[in-house]
Amino acid sequence: MNQYVSAQIQRVLTTIELMAGHEIDGVEPKQLAAELSTSPAEVTRILANLSEAGWAERLPANERRWRLHKKPVQLSNTVDHNMKTILRNLQLESNNYSILR
Repeated sequence: MNQYVSAQIQRVLTTIELMAGHEIDGVEPKQLAAELSTSPAEVTRILANLSEAGWAERLPANERRWRLHKKPVQLSNTVDHNMKTILRNLQLESNNYSILR
């Protein structure tokens, strides 16, 4: 393994990926622990940190289940908006420099 790669950070990122798609029903920590091949205590730490950072939250209707919070969606929307702005600006520049026919 690369000396700069952290197993703990990799588990956090994998947890985010595993939680994606469970926004309505959420996912239980024990399911995450099984899929991550780690302890429930480690999943509790991961979820607590994701919650503190605004990346995850407990389901309002079922405190045992977790889902991703809105922050990943907001980041994705920001990237999408920025890419569309860049493409639009590039198209304008291209139109300004194209040869008239």
